[in-house]
This record gives sequence, C-alpha cells and structure tokens, in this order.
Amino acid sequence: MSIDQRENGSDLRLLGLSAGVIVMWGVTAWLRKVAGDLPPLELTGLAMLAAAACSRALPNTRGVARRAPRSHPWYAWILISGGLVGGAAFYFGALETAPAAQVVVITYTWPLLFALASDVYSRRRPSVVTFFSLLLGLAGVVVMNGGTQTPTLSTLIGYIGGLCAGLSWVAYSLFLQVYERPVTRDFPMFFAAGGLLALGLQSVVGGGLVWPGSGTSYVATAVLGIGPYGLGFVAWGHVVRNGNPRVIPILPYAVPAVAAITLVCAGDTRPTLSLFAGCLLAGAACISALRQSAN
Repeated sequence: MSIDQRENGSDLRLLGLSAGVIVMWGVTAWLRKVAGDLPPLELTGLAMLAAAACSRALPNTRGVARRAPRSHPWYAWILISGGLVGGAAFYFGALETAPAAQVVVITYTWPLLFALASDVYSRRRPSVVTFFSLLLGLAGVVVMNGGTQTPTLSTLIGYIGGLCAGLSWVAYSLFLQVYERPVTRDFPMFFAAGGLLALGLQSVVGGGLVWPGSGTSYVATAVLGIGPYGLGFVAWGHVVRNGNPRVIPILPYAVPAVAAITLVCAGDTRPTLSLFAGCLLAGAACISALRQSAN
C-alpha cells in the first residue's frame, strides 16, 4: 500500500469519526430535555463522571490516576476540564430558558470563531473555499434561527448562554489543537476533575444538589456522559489534533441539522420551511469543505 493510499485511508477514518461525533452532539439537546429535572451544573457533573467511568475502558489508561496529575501543567487542567464544564453547563442552562432549535444554532456558530482563531494562531491565510464554506454555514444558522421578533429576557439569557457555550468549545478545541502533550489516555481524569468541579459549583452557588432525581433523568445523564460528553469528546480531541485544520472547524455546522431532525422526530420542534432551508445550507457548507479536503 502506498503512502498516499495510507493517508487517504487515515483521512477517511477521521471523517468517519467526525461524523459519529456530529451525530452524538446532535442528539444532546433532546437528551437534555429528557433529563429536564436536573439543574445544568448537576447534570454536567454527573455526565462528566459517567464520561470518566466509560473512558476508563480506552486503551493505555491504566494508572491514569497517578500519571495524569504529573503529566499536565495547571493551565491544561483549567482549559480542558474547565472547557468541558463550561461548554456543557452553559448549553444545558440555555436549553432551559430558550427554544432548543435556536440555542443549538447559536451555540454552533462556534466553528466560525474556531476556524478564524486556528488560522490566526497558525499564521495561515484562509482559502476562498474555506471562507465560502464558513459563510454558507453561517447563512444556514441565520435561516434556521428565523424570525424578527424581539426575544423575551429569559430567551435572551438563553441565547447568551448558548454563545458562552460556543466560546467554551472554541477555547477547548483550539487548546487541544496546539497542546503538544498527549491527552487521550488521560481523559478519564480530565472528565473526573470536570465532574467534581461542576458538582462543587452546584453545591456552593447553584442552590445545592437535587437528590434524588427521576430514573429517566439519570438514564439520560448516563447516556450523555457515555456518548456526547464521553466518547464524543475523546474522539473530537483526536480529530482536532490529527485532522485537516481547514476542514475540521466546518464539520460541527452539521450539528444543528442533526439536532433539528431529532427534535422534530421527538415532537419538540415544529418542522418549518426555514428549519428545512437552514439544514440544507448547513449541509452544503460541510459538503463544500469536504470537497476541498478531497482536492
């Protein structure tokens, strides 16, 4: 097998892995609704602990509790664990106060900022196709958001929370892209640290823990931890460190489309023409970026 064939196979595996992550992130908004009686920080903390437990099954994680604290500086713990907690907690909180479809598309404007930050940091000049893909994806976000009515105060707070969640993902993803030390094998400890941080914040500033929650809430929380916030972010960490830096930031534009389809199927969102048009534009942005990768 030639070097080019191996590289193409590696690219296809990374794209397949990315697609799996996008699907998992797309169902997160629905899972948050299923776990509705848990406060955002508590839900985040329990999901992160579930993620820590499931990621312990990954290869090369033996001895992680002893190794990880010595392997990473303090700022890595803040940016990785803090980024995970900030992204999840702001997102879950936003979904409590604003319509889910709008929160999803606002949160997932973060690839635009990530792409720009990544190029600026790496001193690259974005290509015309990259800008076109980003603008096309952003147009999809605008169309899906739809409407010109002034939002209520609680809805506006939800939109701000979605934006803060997106900024958290930008910081998390950019740091993983430039951080030189291996992190995949130490994710169980990053998740555990994030879980304890979130539960501590809920106990101190969030009004205390809600015990017990419903069985459905805990099942949804476990699924969130194992899937989108466990395997999903381990996989995303691998993708951003090894994938095409011009394409990877575009892929999360597909999340609003997956989320919209999930919410419509679950009966939580009405299927509208603007929702459908936004999904098409977001999909076109991803296809444009993938075509660039293939050339």
